[in-house]
Order: sequence, then C-alpha cells, then structure tokens
Amino acid sequence: MVSKAKSIKGSAKSIEYIQSDKELGPAIELDRNGIVSEDPSGILQEFRLMQEANQKCDKNTISIVISPSDERAFSNEELRDIGKHHLEKLGLSDHQYLMTKHGSTDHPHIHILANRIDEKGKALNDSHISLKSQTISENLSKELGLYTAKDWQKVRHMEQLPIKKEIENSHQYALQHSKNYTEYKDFMRGKGIDVIDTINKEGQLQGFKIKHLESGLDFKASEIKKGFGMKDLVLHQVKMPELSKPYQDIANSLSKLTSRGIDPTLLNPGLNIAKQIAETVIKKTISKGFGMGM
Repeated sequence: MVSKAKSIKGSAKSIEYIQSDKELGPAIELDRNGIVSEDPSGILQEFRLMQEANQKCDKNTISIVISPSDERAFSNEELRDIGKHHLEKLGLSDHQYLMTKHGSTDHPHIHILANRIDEKGKALNDSHISLKSQTISENLSKELGLYTAKDWQKVRHMEQLPIKKEIENSHQYALQHSKNYTEYKDFMRGKGIDVIDTINKEGQLQGFKIKHLESGLDFKASEIKKGFGMKDLVLHQVKMPELSKPYQDIANSLSKLTSRGIDPTLLNPGLNIAKQIAETVIKKTISKGFGMGM
C-alpha cells in the first residue's frame, strides 16, 4: 500500500478532479463528512466557510492519494475503511472531507480532499504529512497481511534483475563492436533495447535512458549498474556526437592519456574519472622517472 499527502490551495478544479474518473464517468463516492453539496463549487463554498476563520493559512486543503496493494481486489467498503483509517491517524476525522475511488487505471486508488481548517479555525500541522501518511500505509499493510511499499520494491527488484543483466550483456556486446554512437544504438536495438537520448538546452548529449522493449520497462542508465552509460562509451573511445561539457572534458582528458600510451579502458567508469586520470598520469610519470635512473 502506498499513499501520498500534501497541503494544497483548495479549488473547485481539484474537487472536480476527484469526482471524475475520466472515461469511466463520475468517480464512486466512498465517504464524506461535514458537506452536503454535490457540485465542486458548492463543496468549495462549504470548505470556505471554515477557512474564513483562518485566512492566514494559504494551503488550506489536504490532498491524499492512497493506492492499496495489488495482491487482491478491495470492496468499496474496504476502501472506505482504509481511507477513514488514514484520516483518523492524520487527525482529520472530524474535518470536512470528500473521499472518492478512481478505477480508470490498472490500479484502483482512493482520493481524499480534506479541509485543513477545523471548526475552531485551527489549521492542521502539515509538517512531514506525506511521510506520516506513508507510515500509516506501511503499518496498515502489516496489520492486513499485505505487502508494504518496501516489500513491493524488493519484489520488483528481484523481477528486474534478469532484465538488467540482459541489458548489461547487450551493452557489453555493443560496446565491443561499435565504432560510433549510432552503431552502438543500432546494436542495442537489435538486442531489443532502445537507447533514448537526453539532450540539454545547448543541443548536446548529456546522457541516455534505456527501454527494454519486450517488458516495456524504462531505466535510467545508473539503474542498470554503477558506471553503466555515457562514461563507459567515452572510456572505450566510441565516437560520440556533441557532448555536454562534463563528458567532453572527460573525452579530452582521455585523449591526453592515449597520447601518453595509456589505455583508457583500464579506468573504472563507476569511479571518479578525473581522479583516476590524475593518479594514472602521476604513476606513469613516476614509473618513467625510475626507468630513467632517478
């Protein structure tokens, strides 16, 4: 179970959003408290009656989104209870709120808009409210015998390991057989992997993302393996298009290494390249000095 909570400036549009379930039409209303209006403008006006007592509070509405576990289906009553549990633990049970269910995605989830201002004009302390909400979800998941967000992260990590290994192996193959960046991308594409460029404002290549076509999963280069990506290509002297300054600086330094007879591929792309270059040059200079009888 995953949840997010934050303070927002309440509006009719935010109420309209949680009342609509896109192509499915009106969202299913799970619960409400302290409001009788049905339309967004009317509900907002009812919220405003409370909020007038605390006009210093700009972000006067709490927005909560709760995504229950995918392990099983939940009835509307169960979803309502999950939402009310979060409201209670956050100290919002007695505040005005509207709770709806969205099911237009593959993952049914709960939306709640709660008035941050209570009937006495006091604003709920929203310090670390998102962390508090997620902690409530984690604890409730354990009580219900469901996977927590951390559990799902572990499951996804294990499921992705073979895919990441496949990408890494394809990268090594493409690296050894490519003279330039276009060839590298073509080899990767031939292995069922798209390399998607990340271009900066100057039109320079500053990195890339990976898309595994069979699974549809997207990865940042750094998610595959430490050192995977642009540094590795530059170290193996694959001819690249115009690079962003950090990578161009590395490429220029590597050219100097090559001119000194040092193989850049001996450097570790997962470590600080500039530091390795400096250390390598120093070692080479000292070694040359000893060879001359110093």
